[in-house]
Amino acid sequence: MRKLILIVLTVLILASSVVVYDSHILVLKPKSSTLNCPPKNRIREGYSFIWDEYDDAPGDQQGDDSVVFGPSYGPYHNYSELIHKLKALNTTYPEIIELFSIGRTYFGREIYCARITNESITLSKTEVLIVGQHHAQEQISVENALYFIDKVVSDFISSSTSIQNLLNTKAIYVIPSLNIDGAELMSQFPWQRKTARPIDEDGDGVEDEYEACDIDMDGYVDKIHDSFGDFFGYEGVDLDQDEIIGNDKPGGVDPNRNYVYNFGDPDGASDSPSAWNYHGPEPFSENCTAQFRDFVLQRNFITAVSLHSGMDYTMIIGPGHEGVLPDGVDWDLYTSTGTQLEELTGFSYEAGGPGYATSGVWDDWMYTNGTLLAFTFETYGNPSGYFSIYDENTGCTHYRGVWDYCNPPADEVMDNSAQTYQGLLFMAEEAPYLLIETKNKEVGDQLQIEVTVTNPSSYIRTNGSVTLDCTVSQVIGLTLLQTELTANLGELGAKSNSQTTFNFSIDKPNYSLHIKLRAYGPKVGDAVIEYDIDSSQVTTESTISISFIGIIAVMVFVTFRRKKT
Repeated sequence: MRKLILIVLTVLILASSVVVYDSHILVLKPKSSTLNCPPKNRIREGYSFIWDEYDDAPGDQQGDDSVVFGPSYGPYHNYSELIHKLKALNTTYPEIIELFSIGRTYFGREIYCARITNESITLSKTEVLIVGQHHAQEQISVENALYFIDKVVSDFISSSTSIQNLLNTKAIYVIPSLNIDGAELMSQFPWQRKTARPIDEDGDGVEDEYEACDIDMDGYVDKIHDSFGDFFGYEGVDLDQDEIIGNDKPGGVDPNRNYVYNFGDPDGASDSPSAWNYHGPEPFSENCTAQFRDFVLQRNFITAVSLHSGMDYTMIIGPGHEGVLPDGVDWDLYTSTGTQLEELTGFSYEAGGPGYATSGVWDDWMYTNGTLLAFTFETYGNPSGYFSIYDENTGCTHYRGVWDYCNPPADEVMDNSAQTYQGLLFMAEEAPYLLIETKNKEVGDQLQIEVTVTNPSSYIRTNGSVTLDCTVSQVIGLTLLQTELTANLGELGAKSNSQTTFNFSIDKPNYSLHIKLRAYGPKVGDAVIEYDIDSSQVTTESTISISFIGIIAVMVFVTFRRKKT
């Protein structure tokens, strides 16, 4: 009998503990907004995804592919094809694509940007940037950008939960081609890296005589060095009668040396108009970089990627001038995200710059203007595609294969883009945004609304402090106990949260109110929930049940002691 009574007492005490625990985890969930899912049909009339366009794409061409293919660039997208594709995207998938121009190039071509987001959710969202083709000859960067757009669109309309959540919380801006004027020259001059603004590179008083061309029709435009190893000119003609062929190539400025941060440092750029890394007469002298600057300064990008190619191997590069970082760079943040990007893509992460001197470059400028993470992706490089031939008759060395050095054969573009996509998606998904969760409970004669704001990113902190605003209306039977309805939650690290509580005294048994909560911070968009609270929905902490069980336990214990006595 004694053992039985002890067992009953133990069960009652445990039951009391369970009730206490349950009373603290009951949550009144807010009303959630309905997810606006797109139609289920994956392919819509009037649009072809990029992998369909590259179906049966040819392999490597003998010669520079852009020259062999001509102005169409084969399966690669020239300007007219790029614009047609972007406009078709905008027309076919208006629920997630907005197309607009950020401005015009020197020769008046529109620089288009595609904004990808769930347009039905109109809250301010975390913004992400992807930009391709700073350098004209790096055409693969355009295809990488277009593949990203198509893959995100395809997965969204196919009801991918992860992509739908991405576009519900983020706005991704993609500029597939920034240096459009330069890109349009590559069927004639595949070495074109810079913009196409006319420059008198050979100092004869005439701008851009376009002497360089494939004069022998073998698919290559040779870069020629004399018997001393000095640059002589390009394959072509001598239009200005200076007895040097091909020395007046298309002009221009290296856009990725034309940004204002550390502009003109001779260790990282050249002041010679004929140099491949000519920085230009002043920062943002080029239409494309000036229009890009104005666009970026109007937005709130928290992560950004610039797509490039033409290195000896694929790599991911953060800010840094020959290893010297701009002031304030969060080394740990870049290292952790760079390491994860390396694992996802197979590209080597190069901390603190590309390993050689650069100045006036994109990523340094983006970082110093408030973008938390700005990476350069070098998505392709093929040193074996670049080779030389010695001409015994002239003693000159001819260098060839610049296209193959910077761009894969057409039948490898999709594989390269799929590999690059993993890194771009990571940068978009990990850009911080905010989540709000609430617990509503009665504690004694008070209603407490406990609010938790979370940054779900696994790697990236918010870019500054997060603010929480509370608005209450339609209040019946309650009195707000605090005057301050705005809380500074501080900066939220990766996978971290912050909490605050709003308190009301309960004046009547039947009470209700309407509450709206908004969390926001620098560059992380808004999180908003809005719902009604009613006394019938809120669970009271079970103090009465606890007392009742305690009384029963005491009574049983007393009875047992009396019988024993």
